[in-house]
Amino acid sequence: MRIDQQLKEYTGQKIIPEMNTIFVPYRICPLGAHIDHQKGKVLGIIIDRGTILKFKKTKGKIKIKSLNFNEVSEFYIDEITEKNGKWDDLLKGCVYILREKFKIKYGIEGEIYGQLPSGGIGSSASTGISYLISLEYVNGIKISEIENIFLFKEVENNYLGVKSGILDQSTILLSNDDKNSILFLDCSNNEYKNIKAEKNIDYSICMVYSGIEKVLKDTGYNKRVEECKEAVKEIFKYSGKEIKDDFVLRDIEKEIFLKYKNKFPLNLRKRAEHFYSEMERVEKGMELWEKGDIEDFGKLIRQSGESSIKNYECGSEEMIKIYEILNSIKGVYGARFSGAGFRGWCFAFIKNDKRIKNEIKITLKNEYLKFYPQFLKDFKVIFIDKKASFFLNSSL
Repeated sequence: MRIDQQLKEYTGQKIIPEMNTIFVPYRICPLGAHIDHQKGKVLGIIIDRGTILKFKKTKGKIKIKSLNFNEVSEFYIDEITEKNGKWDDLLKGCVYILREKFKIKYGIEGEIYGQLPSGGIGSSASTGISYLISLEYVNGIKISEIENIFLFKEVENNYLGVKSGILDQSTILLSNDDKNSILFLDCSNNEYKNIKAEKNIDYSICMVYSGIEKVLKDTGYNKRVEECKEAVKEIFKYSGKEIKDDFVLRDIEKEIFLKYKNKFPLNLRKRAEHFYSEMERVEKGMELWEKGDIEDFGKLIRQSGESSIKNYECGSEEMIKIYEILNSIKGVYGARFSGAGFRGWCFAFIKNDKRIKNEIKITLKNEYLKFYPQFLKDFKVIFIDKKASFFLNSSL
């Protein structure tokens, strides 16, 4: 389906003539939860839903209408105001970082639409990448995917105050659209590859929206990142080695952690235990994916979710309930939070079977809404059976 058709189908809006179109997909992270900011190894997949931005070039003015919020953000490039906790903070941040790096003089005007509610699917990265690339395009800036990955990291870390890593934007920008491929990324050196299975994997991805939506910096996300840093300091304190400010858990061998782990606080020990066990799951998951072993790969996803709950101690009661329901259904290979688990979506790799999909819908509706009827209006269950990569259609 063409991007213009998607825009019309999902929003009912008329297509704006003589404008450029960008489609930037959302992502899920089957394995590698919560370890990208510690320079860990991760696995990511893009899906066929994402952010659609229609835009045209302006002489230094930004004017973007959000079709999701039915609001317009309007300002000039050289007059960026402070962030105010609204949807356009991300837009301001992208303009701000690009202005500082490249002295841009052209702006964009248009409309933006996110096809799914945010929360654990890389929606901020999807939206931000659409802003960055459109602004780079109208200003004639040509940079690599890796450069854009770190530009967006600056937007989140330095402007928005979210202590994120590079998982989301890397998966979005570096993945291919082969359903039998998965992106491997080493966040310590930025090495990546799309791992293709030796045989066709007949699977579907079930995505469940909890109805909970919060701004990421207002959850426990940043606190967990700080606890990982504190765990690093504890390990170095007892080992007697000199620590540097930018050290992360990846800089410490697992054997050193195991030697001293009983000496420091339980919460810090559990954060580190999640990191090292998740790294091992990624390594094993790479091998299983390449073999096309979706059943054992799914077991690792389930284990990742369990460690996220018990060791990383993230996830709300509602999200944990969805995790438990999904993993109890026959035909579900493995499920966990799609993201930090404080809000948004859960996902599951499932057998590609209509009967199983129907059972999942019925079971979730009955079991989840029985406990949380307040989310009846926003609760969603969708199935993803294909991938869609980044797309830019130019009318210039």
